[in-house]
Amino acid sequence: MSRLEPVGPVIVLSPHLDDAVYSCAHFLSAHPSTTVVTVLAGAPDAFHEGYNSSSTGQSYAPDAVKVRRDEDRTALAFLGATPIWLDLLDSDYVEYRPKANYVDLVRDEISRVLVEMSPATVIAPMGLIHRDHLAVSDASRDLWSRSTATWYLYMDLPYGLAHPRAVSKRLRILRRRVGLVELEEYGGDDVIKQQAMGLYGSQFEPTRRNYREIFDATMKADERYWRVENIG
Repeated sequence: MSRLEPVGPVIVLSPHLDDAVYSCAHFLSAHPSTTVVTVLAGAPDAFHEGYNSSSTGQSYAPDAVKVRRDEDRTALAFLGATPIWLDLLDSDYVEYRPKANYVDLVRDEISRVLVEMSPATVIAPMGLIHRDHLAVSDASRDLWSRSTATWYLYMDLPYGLAHPRAVSKRLRILRRRVGLVELEEYGGDDVIKQQAMGLYGSQFEPTRRNYREIFDATMKADERYWRVENIG
């Protein structure tokens, strides 16, 4: 197997304000000039009781998302990466989303960023379990044939370790449209990844409670990537 050695500039697409680090910290640490674009990093101008408010302790949605953005900024700076946050809403704020097909809006915003930044390499989530991850993955899939960049997919963690059958199923779906070349598993310093994940103070313990031993394995496991080929 070949190793993931992308040509810069590199963009990693992250559904939420922590996903890129959970799934790609080893890669980010080894490629410190990477830009991480978090797609669903916005907030409605409203007080809201939901996941973001409960995990951050902030009932005003912009304050809750600010906590999460601040954590993301700190974690990415620790790894040498640069954040860009788009103002689209994650599913915690689904009632505030416009009635239009949200995947289309996600695709258009990602497309805008790619035009502005002209990356040589884009690394996107394969899209597992969570509907926000699937939305970003599906929106990215619509852009493969329009982009001059080389595309890669990463396995969403901790979902990929917790649901290996979902990984196989998703790969079958994606391979109906393109060729996917699995790359050598990407390892790194477990201590660095654990420290980076720990910088998401509002998310670390809630996610760990939900996944228990799988979350601990995420801090130690090698990361998985695929190169997208034969785009029609």
